[in-house]
Amino acid sequence: MLGFLMNLESELFTLQDSNAKLVAALHEANANVEQWKKQLVAYQEETERLRDQVKIYATFKLCAMWQVQENQHDMLKDELTQSLEELENLLKAKDGHRIHVSASLNVFQELEMRNVELERRVQNTEQNLASALQDRERAENEVQRVIQILDVKIFDLNDLRQSLVKLISK
Repeated sequence: MLGFLMNLESELFTLQDSNAKLVAALHEANANVEQWKKQLVAYQEETERLRDQVKIYATFKLCAMWQVQENQHDMLKDELTQSLEELENLLKAKDGHRIHVSASLNVFQELEMRNVELERRVQNTEQNLASALQDRERAENEVQRVIQILDVKIFDLNDLRQSLVKLISK
């Protein structure tokens, strides 16, 4: 009987020791879970901050492209207006005065050359506008891609959080 009691006492001490180790491991696991929760919150805050920065960047880039397009349009409009005024002035001068045929030919040739140059510039501006629109579309696509990546990361973080909650509740 004494041997049986000693075995029970030995088993009790072993169980108490195991219990103490399990309690320590549980406390450590709880501390790790708390740390993971803090990291998760930090990741979520960083994700929101990055998402806001992406939105700000996209908005800034679009505004800059629109401003460039507007400035190019205004410059072209000013040049065309100036050319039109020059043509009107030449017509008035022709009506008011008899210009020598050779001078008229020279002016006409100069205007023709200027017209060709302006047409070339219009084409370049149209190409620049098309290129800017393509850049804008690429930027929007890139923003969408970054947002999708961030959504996947958030989903992964939420899965991790749910797994940690399940682990804590077990």
